[in-house]
Amino acid sequence: MKIKFLDDAAVAVAPVIGRWLIRLIRATMRITYVNFEGYGKHLKEGRRMILAFWHGRLLMMPYSYPGLGITILVSASRDGELVSRTVAGFGIESVRGSSSKGWFAGVKGLLKSVKSGKDIAITPDGPRGPASKAQLGAIQIARATGLPIYPMTFGASKKKPSAVGTPS
Repeated sequence: MKIKFLDDAAVAVAPVIGRWLIRLIRATMRITYVNFEGYGKHLKEGRRMILAFWHGRLLMMPYSYPGLGITILVSASRDGELVSRTVAGFGIESVRGSSSKGWFAGVKGLLKSVKSGKDIAITPDGPRGPASKAQLGAIQIARATGLPIYPMTFGASKKKPSAVGTPS
């Protein structure tokens, strides 16, 4: 019983701490958008899209989306619950499912979000990997929705990049 209470407490507290840490990290950064033109134009025109980024690049992704509403596909696992609760604090909705558990509910939730006018985001390599190797899920969702896929990432460096684009 004591373990269950501690586990529940961790699931409640960890996302709050996670959001605080992400905001703290963001406050120490200067963000530079690189090769932003196509993505920025798409946003400005109000067209829907699928954002795709590697699973290992999730941390700062809440700051890469200046659009009007997005839903992310998150694993149905306990770790997925932590991610879902953390991103909710940034105004990002989530649907639960993955290739190994609850995939139908996840895809159904993404399609519902698209119909309601939201963009969607997925990690095409998923939590089980292989890391940085896209699986077919993103392409299948793009085919079903007719939305373009915009790959994105986040990186940090002490050096100033030379190619720069800025969001509108």
